Amino acid sequence: MKKALLVVHRYKPEKDDEWGSIAKDYATSDMIENIAKMHPNYDWRPATLAEARQLMHDLKIDWLILVPMLKEHIEELNAYPDVQVDYLTPGEYGKVSKPPFNFLKKDYLT
Repeated sequence: MKKALLVVHRYKPEKDDEWGSIAKDYATSDMIENIAKMHPNYDWRPATLAEARQLMHDLKIDWLILVPMLKEHIEELNAYPDVQVDYLTPGEYGKVSKPPFNFLKKDYLT
């Protein structure tokens, strides 16, 4: 399966046995779960910018998606060979982020 990273500002990582880290905080783990549903052909992991740089050096990463607040780094990350780099628009970010209240969930994910 192809490897993909959701690049976030920060999260609570826990080392994964396969590769990268998994998120221990609910917000990031929910985002990973939601983006994995949208793009099921990829094995998704969260990463900070520093972790993403290291993982791209160590492994073949096929796709990076940056959260909106990190989109200014897209040019730097595009310099890495053989990786597709995109960023979430605010609307897409709203769809993969956990809604603040359960009654809003239906509106966020439609």
